[in-house]
Amino acid sequence: MNSPTDRRALTAAIERFSRKHDKGVFGPNQKKYEELIPKTAPGPGKQYAFEVDLDKCTGCKACVTACHSENGLDEDETWRGVGLIQGGTDDNAVLQHVTTACHHCADPACLSGCPTLAYTKDEETGVVKHLDDQCFGCQYCILKCPYDVPKYNEKRGIVHKCDMCVGRLKAGQAPACVRACPNGAIRITVVDTAEVRQNSREFVDVPGAPMSDYTYPTTKFKTARRMPADARPADDAAVKPEHSHLPLVVMLTLTQLSVGTFLYEWIATTFFGAAVIRPVLVTTALAVGLAALGASILHLGRPQLFYRAVLGFRQSWLSREIIAFAAFAHVALLYAACVHLPALNQWLSGMIPGNDVLPVLSVAVVLLGMTGILASVMVYRDTRRPFWDHPLTNIKFFATMGMLGSATGLLVAVAGGHAVPGAVRGLAVLISAVTVIKVVSEAAVFWLKDYANRPMIAKTAVLLRGPLHKYWRARWVCGLTGGIVLPLGLASAAGSSPMATGMLAAAILLFCVAGELASRYLFFRAVVAYRMPGGS
Repeated sequence: MNSPTDRRALTAAIERFSRKHDKGVFGPNQKKYEELIPKTAPGPGKQYAFEVDLDKCTGCKACVTACHSENGLDEDETWRGVGLIQGGTDDNAVLQHVTTACHHCADPACLSGCPTLAYTKDEETGVVKHLDDQCFGCQYCILKCPYDVPKYNEKRGIVHKCDMCVGRLKAGQAPACVRACPNGAIRITVVDTAEVRQNSREFVDVPGAPMSDYTYPTTKFKTARRMPADARPADDAAVKPEHSHLPLVVMLTLTQLSVGTFLYEWIATTFFGAAVIRPVLVTTALAVGLAALGASILHLGRPQLFYRAVLGFRQSWLSREIIAFAAFAHVALLYAACVHLPALNQWLSGMIPGNDVLPVLSVAVVLLGMTGILASVMVYRDTRRPFWDHPLTNIKFFATMGMLGSATGLLVAVAGGHAVPGAVRGLAVLISAVTVIKVVSEAAVFWLKDYANRPMIAKTAVLLRGPLHKYWRARWVCGLTGGIVLPLGLASAAGSSPMATGMLAAAILLFCVAGELASRYLFFRAVVAYRMPGGS
């Protein structure tokens, strides 16, 4: 606060308070800044909300500092930020600071997405609170929130966020940010939640802010000025890659490989009588699937609490994904045990009509696995980030399942000496066809017109052409080599040297897996997140 403007603003605020004090405006027991908070608690159907007077905000960041101090945040943490909006002409330029924190939405996405029920909406105040002791650090709320509010604390392994200093409010005191603002730009009001839902566009109505008809934020920004039509956040053109989430990259790729291999095994044994390769396929698919689920736990900030993931199954797609893959793993274990232990197979088969439990378990594993993949799709589509929330995400995930499952089945059949030239050619063509579908779906970011919110997709394209270009290039080299060049070579060489065929099959799987890992890496890093102006 060193600029003349900031010093004048502080002096004006002090003078206003002094004048009111001299006039006896304040009662003998009135708390300081009580005029900036409601005198009574919200009633039924109402809640507390922030109100920001943009005409009074100078961007001094006193609110940021006060919030940081009040909540004991780490040095690099902030729960409140100040952004900048600019626009207009050279003769009439507009620079507008915007202070922002959690909007305590009427329908908070963080709450609906949390798999551990670590978020609550206080019935008395409407404040969205985070329960630190319930959180296991999956960070899904960060992906769900369109305002970039929840912050991950790596030291503690949990997410936390602004709670509007609700303890202070209940004690009749103003939140830290309200108390610290020298101009009175921030205050607490009471809003009607029905009005918030009905007139959602009137809330968080600033240039560059995400849509308000999704979570129904309750913060109201007011100004007497008209924003120019070209007003944009000052950082609107700035794009940078998002977090890579490497454990999830591995988990998504390997679960899809595992389910695809089980699907290949079911088709091969049911329709082509290839039961001889069942033990190797089932063992391979199971091992890969268990490795994938193990990798997913490494993504948690507090992995020892992984069992809490099922608590939010009524509302969270992440909970549903975890439950589906847990069921998949258990049934796959039973299936593998029956394949390798004839006594167990015979005992279980005697309990069902037809006296053969293996086909039943095979179908169950495939259906549960595909349910898990569908849940994986919905985990990311439900964030509403344009790069993810598109039918092409369904195609990408299920095409990976088909490609990697076929490539694994091809290698097992060739290595075991059970492949016939016609089947090898058919699988090679199938892998190539699925690869074409994959590359078209991934390249669509550059040309498809029906993507929602094209400006954000354009930023994804900028990332792929710029800072992520080397990974994008590696993805294409691996994908085209393993998915098209080598399969076509194998199709033409089918029936020749078993060693050459085996080496080609192994190379196909290796390049395809590498390409899909790169694809999932870009899936996370190239997405552009919604956030408030100036958010980071």
